[in-house]
Amino acid sequence: MTNSHICEKPVLTKHEYYQNLLKSELHSVKSVKIPTVNDSICILELVDWIIEEYSPKQLECLVTEIKIMKKRTTNIKAFLAIIAIGLMNKN
Repeated sequence: MTNSHICEKPVLTKHEYYQNLLKSELHSVKSVKIPTVNDSICILELVDWIIEEYSPKQLECLVTEIKIMKKRTTNIKAFLAIIAIGLMNKN
């Protein structure tokens, strides 16, 4: 009798993988100020909005861009504000 089914891990799709990666990359950011509307958005809301609106390929590119930006600078809030403005203007 084997217990191999106990050790099996659920297989994530590529899209789910990048969703999780996006959430983990942005875990340190609490909110993003959107200057065009003098408001701010909670990062969890922004992440959910990005996941809803972006295609899997766009999400993959975004995660790659965020990783590159985090290597170059410690503050990526301006980049995230641009994304939020773009999503607002799209709708």
